Amino acid sequence: MDKITKSGIRVLVEAGDERAVLALFDEDPHRVQRFLKRLACAPDAAHHARTVACFRMLSRERSARMPEFFRETVRRSLWEMNEEGGNVAWSAPEIAAAVVAGAPERYGQFASYLIMAALDEPTFHPSLLAAADLLAEADPALVEEFLPELESVRSALG
Repeated sequence: MDKITKSGIRVLVEAGDERAVLALFDEDPHRVQRFLKRLACAPDAAHHARTVACFRMLSRERSARMPEFFRETVRRSLWEMNEEGGNVAWSAPEIAAAVVAGAPERYGQFASYLIMAALDEPTFHPSLLAAADLLAEADPALVEEFLPELESVRSALG
């Protein structure tokens, strides 16, 4: 347990060592998830992208064994997007999309909720576009009905 630290997870994410992240996840999924969520807020775009990729990998590798854990990750991300307090989870759309993209056959039904929630809040538009790209890469049908709205957001952000 003591070897699962935020700095340790950060080192593994920076190194792209997904297998080591997966091994630590198997020891304590909640702790690893908590540290990855914190790292997903990194201002460094490359670091952020690697963290989101870890969520996708974890979903792909472990959702069959832990379906409710990942379902709850998506639900919490959606809840965070609707939180009216002062803390805004800027990366919530991407985290949810990464889980869906990791196992679209299992979590694809959440894609429309995710997109609709992020479309309604301009604060999430940059993360929404990255989320939509993840979803489309996994299964283009997940974003197909939202393409006009997504293109409008893309155009508005420049």
